[in-house]
This record gives sequence, structure tokens and C-alpha cells, in this order.
Amino acid sequence: MSIFEFLMVLVSIIIGLGIAEILRGVARHIRNRDSVSSYWVHSVAVVFVFLALLQQWWEIWGLKEYLDWTFFGLLMMLSGPTGLFLIAYLLFPQPIHGTDFRDYYFGQMRPVWWIAVLTVTLATLFRPVVFGNALFIVDNATSFLGFVGFILLALFQNRLLHALLLPFFLVSLLWDILAMSFQIS
Repeated sequence: MSIFEFLMVLVSIIIGLGIAEILRGVARHIRNRDSVSSYWVHSVAVVFVFLALLQQWWEIWGLKEYLDWTFFGLLMMLSGPTGLFLIAYLLFPQPIHGTDFRDYYFGQMRPVWWIAVLTVTLATLFRPVVFGNALFIVDNATSFLGFVGFILLALFQNRLLHALLLPFFLVSLLWDILAMSFQIS
């Protein structure tokens, strides 16, 4: 077993837990559909986080060539998956029965967006800090946009702002996946 395979086990567990939280939340939402009031912006956030978890797992394959790992490097590598797990966990209320997702979104999501700011910051700095890669590259463009946008989402509860930024983030993530890392190499 290579060191990359060894580290990838832990990364995969954390990402898998995040995906399980999303799937569990969606299933509970479906099960309680008669007593909950859905909100499309929240649904876009759920899809965004689900795809972000998959993208994290997918892009980590690019680290297979690195041989020199430190504990600090491991911590930095885990920052993205860990932050996304926390966000996935917080996306759905407990219990879900009787939830108005618009009220939940605007009442409880501020910490989610601050976690997103921290997560995107650490995940973007990971390769430059640990491996000396360049910070200002095209592949980080969506991260820079996310950093600014997540701060705006955390600071302002303006419904129009959230209704514009969440779909924008989803489209940006899809662009990043399709244009930058569609095929694993």
C-alpha cells in the first residue's frame, strides 16, 4: 500500500460520511414531505455541497504523485473534506418534521457559510503551502469567487443575494468539474 492509498482511506471515510449526511437529510425530507415546506435555495445548497464532496474526492487523486507527506500536510488535506462534512451535517435540521426550510435556511445557515469561508480558504491554500504549488492558477478561480461569495452569504440575509449566489456557485462548481477536472488521470 502506498502512502497516498493510506491517506486516501481517511479522506474517503470523511467524504463518505458527508455524502451519507446529505443522502440521509434528503431521505428524511422525502419521508416527511407532508409536514415540511421546501425552499429551492436550500435545495440548491444541498446539491452544491453534494457535488463539492464528490469533487473533493475526485480531485484528490491528483495527489498520488506526491511522496513526501507530513502530519501538517495531512491536516491541510483533510480541511476540505472535514469542512464539507460539517456543512453537510448542518444542512438539515433535527428533527426535520414540520420544518419550513426557508425559515431554517435564513435562521440557521450563517455558521454554515462561515465554515465554508474557512474551508475554501484552507483547501485553496493546501497545495501552495504543503507542496509549493502556485496559488493564483485558473483551477483556483472558483475558490476565490467562493471565498468572497461565502462571506457575503454569511454577512447578509438578503433573499435575492442568496437566490443569485447559490445557483451561481452551483454553475461555477459544475464548470470547474467539467472544464478543469472532468477526467481523472
